[in-house]
Amino acid sequence: MIGAHPRTAESGGTGGRTRQRLVRGLREFAAVPLLVVAGFLLLSVASIVADQTHTPGVDRFRALIGQVIGRDSATTALQAVATGLVTVTSITFSVLLLAVQQTAASLSPVVFDQFVRRRSNQALLGFFVGLTLYAYVVVTAVPDDTAPIIGAALATGLTVCALIGLLALVYTTIDQMRPVNVLRQIRERTLLARRRELPLLVRTRRAGTSPHPVVATYRSPVTGFVTRIDLDRLERALRQVPRAEIMLHVTLGGHLAFGDVVATVHDDDRDDAERVAHEVRSAVVVGATPDLDGDATTGIDQLANIAWTSGSTAKHNPETARQAIHALQDVAARWLADGTPSTDGPTLAVIYPDGDLDRVLDVFYSLLVVSHESQQHMTAVRVLDAYGSLLGQADGRLRGRVRADLATAAPLLNRIPASPALRRARHRLAVALDQDGPDAG
Repeated sequence: MIGAHPRTAESGGTGGRTRQRLVRGLREFAAVPLLVVAGFLLLSVASIVADQTHTPGVDRFRALIGQVIGRDSATTALQAVATGLVTVTSITFSVLLLAVQQTAASLSPVVFDQFVRRRSNQALLGFFVGLTLYAYVVVTAVPDDTAPIIGAALATGLTVCALIGLLALVYTTIDQMRPVNVLRQIRERTLLARRRELPLLVRTRRAGTSPHPVVATYRSPVTGFVTRIDLDRLERALRQVPRAEIMLHVTLGGHLAFGDVVATVHDDDRDDAERVAHEVRSAVVVGATPDLDGDATTGIDQLANIAWTSGSTAKHNPETARQAIHALQDVAARWLADGTPSTDGPTLAVIYPDGDLDRVLDVFYSLLVVSHESQQHMTAVRVLDAYGSLLGQADGRLRGRVRADLATAAPLLNRIPASPALRRARHRLAVALDQDGPDAG
């Protein structure tokens, strides 16, 4: 029974939205460009000092460079580098963003996320901005009676590198926009997010054991997505109230609306339970957007969105849908091969539902619905083959879930246009179900 006592733990769980956005922006995009720009600022200071230093060694080095870059042309070269890079960079990035937008419209908005998160893109953007800033700083900071020969030489060499990097950026952006690479990136990040989620699964339980009634309920005071669950904070709270048991009603990546139940606390003392529920407020961090880096279900939803739109009448692109189904099947197969995270060791009195595999099965069923909607028999074939492949690896509960889903989907499959491929896929699945045994699950 939820909310055995009418009082609930009050106030927020956002962890400071502004601070979250700042930290996330630095981690996902801005940190690398800012570091590169800072490096160019240091280089500009060094070149300015070098151009104004008069020692035998520096003078000889400056004279050697001066044979290639004259005193009168040094300032002109720096001005040309600064203005030219601004023009080239703005035009190039505008065109690249149009290409990214086109792919995002065809596949998923996650394409934007992939583009800005890629370290090579961040480094090249920082390189262009930093070199432009370097040229402006050097040309304005060197006195009129001093020719910025060393600064101009460095700017010229770095401009050559920047133009080569520009070619590399154009190619890598086009390569990143290919559907197979977009799906591969989502699949890899989904698997990585699951590995990062494992400590949470290992330290928590799947079912409650407390005999105490629910005496405190924490409801969300905000709307957003669960981005982090701080188990250390929950452990400290349970250490102070050892009889309590926390039942979380959310998972990483789950959406919360205002007033949704986040957690209920079982204990025999109302005040102690509310004290623990208050700690849940700080332990469950809610952000404005989901975070794929720490939440596997977000990746599953992104793959599902691509498979759905590509396989439905919205796009009629069965090849991209096939690639998305393969990615989903690969993720599920790897999770099944890893097995259920063991909770044999010491665990916290925290109940956390693990629904990652169930989310994949939900997606597979929805793709059977979309294959019926679009009358794409090949999409149904891929989904049935994925079911058959996973059936032998699943445990009893999941095998029962697969059987139930297939029984529910039978009318949909019967209304899809018949084809030899679909007939063979249904036969392969029937054989797999027979080998699995009628009483499995």
